[in-house]
Amino acid sequence: MLTIERLQEYGINTKEGLARCMNMEKFYFRMLGMGLKNDSFDKLEKFLAENDLENAFEQAHALKGVVGNLAITPIYAPLSNMTEQLRRKEALDYLSLYKPIKELRDKLVSEL
Repeated sequence: MLTIERLQEYGINTKEGLARCMNMEKFYFRMLGMGLKNDSFDKLEKFLAENDLENAFEQAHALKGVVGNLAITPIYAPLSNMTEQLRRKEALDYLSLYKPIKELRDKLVSEL
């Protein structure tokens, strides 16, 4: 089960995330659940697999806002980098870049 302490072990800036949720822990966890279960994660993976960089960019950009607002820093930082690379349509192996994001997201969802 996720706790504030467990989130901090993952490198999540809970102080910032809680502040954005009016320091209401229950509300923050509810928002975390909604954000981490956002179907844009699956859509992003699908578009990356299809090498559809335009739609992948749209999903990555949307997710960047979600995880940024929740201060999920270990997902936000690589996702932010990926978003900018997608914006420039750089030729990269995006699925390998996405793999650690997906793994952490899946781990967090499993602990909710």
